Amino acid sequence: MAFQGLTEHYENFMQEGSDWLSVGLAWTAVLPVEGQLSLSEVATRLVGDGQPPVIELDSEEAYEAGAVLLGQMGNSTMIVETFGNNYVWESGALDRLSVNAQVWHVSWEVTGNSRLIHAARGRVLAEVQHLNPADAVGEDLAAVEAELAALGPTISAPWPATQAMALAIVEACTGARLESDWFDRSHPAVIVGDPAEAS
Repeated sequence: MAFQGLTEHYENFMQEGSDWLSVGLAWTAVLPVEGQLSLSEVATRLVGDGQPPVIELDSEEAYEAGAVLLGQMGNSTMIVETFGNNYVWESGALDRLSVNAQVWHVSWEVTGNSRLIHAARGRVLAEVQHLNPADAVGEDLAAVEAELAALGPTISAPWPATQAMALAIVEACTGARLESDWFDRSHPAVIVGDPAEAS
């Protein structure tokens, strides 16, 4: 896959975007085996039960409400977390989101934690802790062999090479794309966290 051709976009995205991007971001892209998942279905998979309302929020409102932002591009659905807690990774939502779908998740936090995760067939197959191939764990690392090979050379490169490559991998595998101005608009959103914890 042509990951390298996408890294320039994400290096610019990191360098020209909001200051908070260097502190933390969690981006998940869900690509169904067939068709496209509705936002309502993604919302249900996120929370695990019921049908949570999908509302319209901007980035600041989502942060204050403990909500994740949703977007669709082609057949992929994006989930962007701006409120500090990595809900998708910590809640077990990746297993639910990956039923009959390929899921890629990349995140980094102010604490220094970072990861690239691939899930499919209802379970997490591989997790690249610290975005470092040497720290990759999972039941099917062969499924991410090309991605590990692409990430490897960036570990010793200046910031934001590793983050840019991880973002490029998500796009290459799902067709989803993040643009800096995406955060300047309101988007469909689902409240998943406790607003008190986000403030």
